[in-house]
Amino acid sequence: MAERITVLSILGPVFPSGSARWKRFMRLDERPGKNPASYIGPEEIWEKDMSEEMVIGPTTDGYQRVDLKCAAEHMEVTIVTEEDFSGVIYTRGSYSAQKLPCFRDLKSGTYFRMNIPFDDCKTKNEGGLYKNVLIVQHDDYLIMPGDAAFDLECDFRKPKDVPVHKSVTTEVFDVIARIMLSDADPGGKPIPEAMRLKAINMSNVVSFQPKILRNQKDEL
Repeated sequence: MAERITVLSILGPVFPSGSARWKRFMRLDERPGKNPASYIGPEEIWEKDMSEEMVIGPTTDGYQRVDLKCAAEHMEVTIVTEEDFSGVIYTRGSYSAQKLPCFRDLKSGTYFRMNIPFDDCKTKNEGGLYKNVLIVQHDDYLIMPGDAAFDLECDFRKPKDVPVHKSVTTEVFDVIARIMLSDADPGGKPIPEAMRLKAINMSNVVSFQPKILRNQKDEL
């Protein structure tokens, strides 16, 4: 598969006014040692000007639910789409390597599962809070409108004492599982907290179901 081209921004017009308007895109090159952002020359790619109709941002369309299970050493993520899906799913920052378990190239289906290790796939560990971002991308190369992203969190930071004998207790950790809507565009603006859809459960399993969450938000 060729190197990834991510739409970051649309630059100024290239052709004179009155002709078909075209603009060139900026690409994100995630390969080690490469300049992370550079312009794509005319010999590489040209795309029709879609600056007004193409908006990349958070979306709740196209999927029924996203489930997260926090296991001892990994996140288990399940995605159920509304229609047949072909594309790629990966953790943010893992696209260029395109290796399992951090990247999957999907040909067809509506049900997908992915295990994300706590010690791989760009997972962050903040003192027992494990965080990652999952990208669901329809095109193999471009991030486009309708692509989805989710912040995933497994929080093991809250300890509790559990009796194992009349005079003996042991400390174990409660788990809090969280899924929050994010932006597939790595250059996108952060979503205001008040507008952000999220699912949180005081256990190791949580389900993000956009229709239910939207209805709950509308009732507030």
